[in-house]
Amino acid sequence: MTSRALAFMANDRYLNWAKAFLESVRSKDAGLPIYCIPHGGPMKGVLALRDVFGFELLTEGLDRLDAFARRLFPNSLARHRANLRKYVALNLPVDEVAYFDIDMVMLVEPERLFGHIEADQVDVVYFATSPEWVYWPDKIDEARALFPDMRLISAGAFLTSRKVLSIDSVIATVENNLELYRSLRRSGVYDQPVLNFVLHRLGKRCRHITELDPSLCGMVSVRNPDLRWADGKIINCTMPGDVLAVHWAGPAKSLVEWLNPRTWQIQRFLRSVRQRAEERIRAEQPRRLPPITR
Repeated sequence: MTSRALAFMANDRYLNWAKAFLESVRSKDAGLPIYCIPHGGPMKGVLALRDVFGFELLTEGLDRLDAFARRLFPNSLARHRANLRKYVALNLPVDEVAYFDIDMVMLVEPERLFGHIEADQVDVVYFATSPEWVYWPDKIDEARALFPDMRLISAGAFLTSRKVLSIDSVIATVENNLELYRSLRRSGVYDQPVLNFVLHRLGKRCRHITELDPSLCGMVSVRNPDLRWADGKIINCTMPGDVLAVHWAGPAKSLVEWLNPRTWQIQRFLRSVRQRAEERIRAEQPRRLPPITR
């Protein structure tokens, strides 16, 4: 049987998001191995969730990625450079690893995402596109001439195998083609141009989950105007198939977005997931208290 795992990246700044994400996964799959990559900064609150949600800390390889990020972005803030830490997920000793950013909620059983990596056919499964945040708009034609089969994917969630991609190959591909990377890469974005450039330069075969399983329509931003609440679930009203996750990326976390009537039911759903997470945490606390001695 193919071995599988899921990785996410967090710190205490996103503690409430970590609770919601982990609850959304664990409520559908109690046994999937889950790994937390430290984003940097305080981790006490996140680490307190380990026994409740059953995940392990993943740190092997962070030193190499941190050094790479400092070389690549010497003038950037440490918290921005730390976005490259997500690629430590490629170190996991499993056949397939799914990575998810923490500011989202899983809506389907995680097992539906796995099983699509196939030698010479599918190297990477992606769940959303992000065409505006990879290369400069005036460099897209040049990039397409260099990489005719390129897909401009979101680095917020993807699935691959360590047999396909490694930390060493990520670092080497960028540094061996540094001038080209810098000429194409859109500034102000960190992990996404790196991942896309590496996949394009190495000629990796990237496929959207819908191409592999038409019953899934992918990951959707909560800001997507086609997202609706209908029949007790979140749907994309312009695409068939189940929405696999909803993403509250960047500005989607702002109060302005929360005041949008279109998203009210979706926001209520997020609150209900957070409430279930807190209930799970409270239920676990008595079991973790030391016995009272007299």
